[in-house]
Amino acid sequence: MKTIKFSAAVLSVITLFSISSCNIEPVDSDLLGNLINPASVAGTYRMTAFNTGIPTDLNNDRVASTNQMLETTCFNGSSIIVNPDGTFIATSKGVDISASSSITCFSDPDITGTWTLNATVLKLTYIDTGVVVDELFSVSGNTLLYSVPQGQVVGTSSTNVPIFLTTSYNIVYTK
Repeated sequence: MKTIKFSAAVLSVITLFSISSCNIEPVDSDLLGNLINPASVAGTYRMTAFNTGIPTDLNNDRVASTNQMLETTCFNGSSIIVNPDGTFIATSKGVDISASSSITCFSDPDITGTWTLNATVLKLTYIDTGVVVDELFSVSGNTLLYSVPQGQVVGTSSTNVPIFLTTSYNIVYTK
């Protein structure tokens, strides 16, 4: 009888050690209950919205929109590739005002760096002209959200002249 109790105790201790020694990946969930972990965040995200606090009419169709992607194709092709190895590549395209005061598209060189995930916050870290930059994104399901409380966006005056506007904006990337 002692042998059975001793064997059961040893088996319990072995089971306890084997369960507690497993390397369990931390798992968080967003407000909708979607599981967020490093494996679920990896992938290719494409910009699907550039929402501004002030409606703009960049295409002069007399219909202002808070989503600049409905006003111009300049943002098309903007993406973030989040690699499983902790690195990323970002392609940034957008709209600017040329020296001749007209709306023009730009395409920045690709940005490469590293990423970390803390709960539902994705941090992209890269070096820009010798300065370390951290950009924070909210993660929800297959969506990354980059929010700026006050920044500059391109808009137009009442006479359709391109101007810079100070406003909040959110950029949405979808996997």
